[in-house]
Amino acid sequence: MTRSSFSSSRWAVLAVVGALAPLSMGARGCGAVSSRTPAPDVDGRWALAYDDRLDVTVRIGGAVYEATLPAAGGTVEVEHGGVRIPFTLDCARPEIVCPSEAWPREVTIEQRESAYPHRMWVRIPEQVCMGRTVPASQEACGPDTLNPDCEDVCDGELTTTLHDRFGVIDEPGRRFDLLLGAGVATNGLNCALLGVSSAHADIESTGSAETEDWTAQRFADGEVVVAYGGGCLWAARDSEDEELRALVLGASVTFRTGFTGARAE
Repeated sequence: MTRSSFSSSRWAVLAVVGALAPLSMGARGCGAVSSRTPAPDVDGRWALAYDDRLDVTVRIGGAVYEATLPAAGGTVEVEHGGVRIPFTLDCARPEIVCPSEAWPREVTIEQRESAYPHRMWVRIPEQVCMGRTVPASQEACGPDTLNPDCEDVCDGELTTTLHDRFGVIDEPGRRFDLLLGAGVATNGLNCALLGVSSAHADIESTGSAETEDWTAQRFADGEVVVAYGGGCLWAARDSEDEELRALVLGASVTFRTGFTGARAE
């Protein structure tokens, strides 16, 4: 690895340590992300198999609606306040990252830092702003919004490109968590992944922490979660109904699918 890529990797760790801390707190109190205790060897290529459906949750105000789509996506239509509102997950759109794209069917995992064996890196799609990033509108960000930290938003097109994403194996070595929704904040209309977007799974291994051959063999009970602001998936996003528009721009749509994984031959 070059010095520049190593430096980028270290900055990536620092950027997500705080976000991953609740997911990775270990027995020693400082979290598995900084743990030097043994972890199972997950290094290598992994083949993933997905469920044949997407579970969908739509939140509009205080109302929650549940639905199911095929694995390839589609349109969910909910009735809210007497109005039918369609939301479409179109995996063909370059700025949309569907669950099976966010954590693809084959991935390579690396444990790059021997001193910190609980850290893992996976090369997967990441959203990139092709326009300008601008300060978020104060009226559309803050607590109880889709952009609670008032991060800068993309004022232009989003696209996806492959980047390394950082994850953490928990202290017992039985589970990993990987954050997907970092980088560009949503303005309600752009399709930036929300911060709850993630991938996680249980790790089934042979060997143990007391041996030198502690090796992960399978991922079980995995789940990929991707979430978007409702406005970017709204089929009638040019509606002139201002009340409906405000409702949809504040809505969120979350897609979940399960997966398992095994070491690729």
